[in-house]
Amino acid sequence: MQIIQSEAQKGIQLISASNITVVIPTYGREQVLVDTLSSLIAMKTTPYEILLIDQTPAHEPATSAYLEQNKGFVRRVTFSPPSIPHAMNQGLLRANTDYLLYLDDDIIPDENLIASLVAALNDFDTPPSCVAGQVIQPDEQVISFESWTRNWFPFNSDKRQFIEEVMAGNLCVNRMFALDIGGFDENFKGSAYRFESDFARRTVRAGGNILFEPSISMHHLRSERGGTRSKGHHLTTWRPHHSVGKYYYAFRGGLREAVKTVLIQPLRAIRTKHHLRSPWWIPVSLCAELLGIFWALALLLKGPGLLDRTRQD
Repeated sequence: MQIIQSEAQKGIQLISASNITVVIPTYGREQVLVDTLSSLIAMKTTPYEILLIDQTPAHEPATSAYLEQNKGFVRRVTFSPPSIPHAMNQGLLRANTDYLLYLDDDIIPDENLIASLVAALNDFDTPPSCVAGQVIQPDEQVISFESWTRNWFPFNSDKRQFIEEVMAGNLCVNRMFALDIGGFDENFKGSAYRFESDFARRTVRAGGNILFEPSISMHHLRSERGGTRSKGHHLTTWRPHHSVGKYYYAFRGGLREAVKTVLIQPLRAIRTKHHLRSPWWIPVSLCAELLGIFWALALLLKGPGLLDRTRQD
């Protein structure tokens, strides 16, 4: 409260919940989507609106009825075929507020999620370009960052800090900044693996910053139905939908990163307990990796699929 009073005395315009739109891309989700929306609607501090980017061809009657009942607060935008980056970009184009909070459609949000985001944004004279919230997966709990020893950032940690990575399932962006860097690259096809890393890399290269704020917390349920799981399991499919993203991301990072990824990733893809127990899946997985490499090369030659502000569908 002291921070808010001091900033108000300085004449700085504070950010409020009415400056925030929650954007939820969804595909193939029913009751878990309803539960997620209900949790957000029931919060004491609510956003300006919830923008539901709905890629589901047809919902079950109960879900459709719920969305109809709450259409005053939940604004639904539909399109097909499904694409995670395209859905994220539609949020950027269609939102009416300065800040967007992207959330997954299968979560249990902390009851103070929006209030914590507002507080974090107002803790800085110049708010961060992006704020990444805490994400707790089904097999995780909150950990102490000081005890973390691995070489990737743990989004279930407890320490506020500036980072260079994001998770799109709990990510706030400054709308104008995100538009200026082209939004999310729609060349990330299939499960769109690494599209978040690409966005984070372009954010940092453009001079932006990313704050990790653990008080903006949610539990991710990893619902088995819908979402990226509609593309099949990455260990048991020959389709390149799970592999193309990592190669396209590497190719966009330059020659050294591209060569390293092509040499290492196919072998890493088959060095799993699953392949050890069921070696007949090794040729299938290698096929998926090889197809992913060729698909990524084609996408690279085509050029990045960054946002066209004039497009609304």
